[in-house]
Amino acid sequence: MRNYILTLLIILSSCLLSDAANNITAEQQYDKASKLYKSGNYAEASMQYQNLVNDGKRSTALFFNLANCYYKTGDYAKAILNYERAKKISPADEDIEYNLKLANAKASDKIDPIPQLFYEKWWSIFITTFSPTEWSAFAIITLWIAVGIFLIYLFAKTVEKKKKSFYATTIVFAISVCLFIVARSANKLIYNYSFAIIMDSSAYAKSAPDEKGTNLFLLHNGTKVEVIEEQEGWKKIKIANGNTGWMANAALENI
Repeated sequence: MRNYILTLLIILSSCLLSDAANNITAEQQYDKASKLYKSGNYAEASMQYQNLVNDGKRSTALFFNLANCYYKTGDYAKAILNYERAKKISPADEDIEYNLKLANAKASDKIDPIPQLFYEKWWSIFITTFSPTEWSAFAIITLWIAVGIFLIYLFAKTVEKKKKSFYATTIVFAISVCLFIVARSANKLIYNYSFAIIMDSSAYAKSAPDEKGTNLFLLHNGTKVEVIEEQEGWKKIKIANGNTGWMANAALENI
């Protein structure tokens, strides 16, 4: 029994030490990449940052710095891809939005989007002011405030105090519900739609998921598309002007 416990402790200690070593390695690699970036060695820095992404690391700063490296080296498709990934995590970040606009200006395809009604545009801007997580946090906080006010209502001694606390509870609870709706809408807008970036220098969207399908329109690297359906080896895409077609998976990389 004692040997069994000792063996278990050794295994647990080894796992903890291994995790710690991996974390230190990742931090050191990130620091190394950042130093390379600051020194102007963008190609080497991008390799270091990309290795972290390939290892499953995800953060706004990582994607943003990697995108900056690709932008500096002229690989605008990969820059756009990583700015979009950073934006997905931090949709309200102004630096990401500004740099993404600069990178998009380098893309070959200039596609006029379907015009949005003014209230649709306003709603999209409003719900992406904060991330879905932040909206959810606001909703939970206001819900707890409503609970606190309701407790005041329960223990209030006067009718006037009960009336005021009841109305306050109703208003704050309604605000909480609205915030949950906003959080859900933001989550749907950011995460429930699948987007990809064209990575090939040029690729045709076809009428069917087959190389023999009719060529419908030509797209170039750096163009963002919405993925609306998938079949083996193919994705049905939609571009900003509403046109749809099929494109081989190899030509795209998901955001």
